[in-house]
Amino acid sequence: MYFYKKKQMWIFTNEEKQNAHNISTIDYLQRNYGLTFKPDGRGYRCREHNSLVVKADERTWYWNSRCMGGGDVIEFVRKVENVTYAKALEIVINPTQSERQSYTFAPVQPTVTERKPLNLPAKTQGKYKRVFAYLTLTRCLDPKIVTTLMHKKFIYEDVNGNCVFVGYNKAGKAVYGAIRSTVTNRVFRYDAEGSDKENSFYLKGFNKQRIYVFESPIDALSHATLANIDAGNPREWLNATRISCGGNNDVPLERFISDYPEVEEICFCYDNDKGGQKARDLYIPKWEAKGFKVSTEIPAHKDFNEDLQVAVQSRLIASSVSKM
Repeated sequence: MYFYKKKQMWIFTNEEKQNAHNISTIDYLQRNYGLTFKPDGRGYRCREHNSLVVKADERTWYWNSRCMGGGDVIEFVRKVENVTYAKALEIVINPTQSERQSYTFAPVQPTVTERKPLNLPAKTQGKYKRVFAYLTLTRCLDPKIVTTLMHKKFIYEDVNGNCVFVGYNKAGKAVYGAIRSTVTNRVFRYDAEGSDKENSFYLKGFNKQRIYVFESPIDALSHATLANIDAGNPREWLNATRISCGGNNDVPLERFISDYPEVEEICFCYDNDKGGQKARDLYIPKWEAKGFKVSTEIPAHKDFNEDLQVAVQSRLIASSVSKM
């Protein structure tokens, strides 16, 4: 390391740069920013800034409330202090006492909005026959999956015969409702008044390190049904964690990972159309930059429910042929 007077900059060796990239993010933030961390899931959560999380490798980090993340402490300094890579490298390798004492985090001003209480539509009396028939016959979802989710109060039928998918927050409180028509060939969908867009419809599976991201609840449940069919196991769907974002956005994903920092892998399962492709192009590099392993599953047809309907129809045809 030496100071190049002509260009007024520090010059570092490759070994010094590599060592800087390998510095423990936790150690550095504790030593130079006065932040403290506590174990949380398979990583560490900052006590002073709850949405700042460092993963188990102690290098990869993401700061949910600021929508930023990276793979090492150099990225942290570069993005948080809004400096160039060269300046971030200088700060990490050759910090001065005055620089660290003078730096304070620019506060993120929360947007204060008055949220209306969730107003889910009234449930129909008796069994949810219309919704059950729609989901299992029209949409071809696994009847056992639908029955289980009805018992768990994730799905119900309202007084108008519509299907309601309910989303819960980490505390187990219903905070979101997606209302969908059960009339074939009729596009009718809206969210219940007071729905929290950050907490959408999701199902936690045994594997909480990998999450599958969909545009709609029916696509998520279609993927679950296809998993059962492929594995030949009626309980296979319970292994995976799936979330519906209510469109091709990633707002509920941001909240989910903030609540469950054990997530390490994200698989985007958006529709096979222009909107889905645009979302994949936008969110894959974003979440890779946050340090996550990212992959995609693209349906062969328009979406995973159409894939499921084709698969079920093919099985029925094959079964009929074999009996001839």
